[in-house]
Amino acid sequence: MKLSKEELKNKVNEMVSDNEIAIQLLEDIEDSMEVADTAVSDELQAKVDELQGKLNELQEKYKERFLNGTEEKKEDEEETEELTEEEVIDVKEI
Repeated sequence: MKLSKEELKNKVNEMVSDNEIAIQLLEDIEDSMEVADTAVSDELQAKVDELQGKLNELQEKYKERFLNGTEEKKEDEEETEELTEEEVIDVKEI
């Protein structure tokens, strides 16, 4: 069973009768758990920063799509019209 830092400290305090040993163990637990928490926190923060960057990039692309989307849409419509005209010409030639 995995214990939280506080649960582990309480368990050591209850089970160890020698105060010097209990204090040493509690200090070790406190120091060890802080380092582990910091390392995990740093990893999570790095992941959050990476994902935030990706989100910002996608939002910019999405925004540009709609700001520039009307021009692209017109170009697509012109291409469709040209294709349609070519198809009509092909049908008349047959």
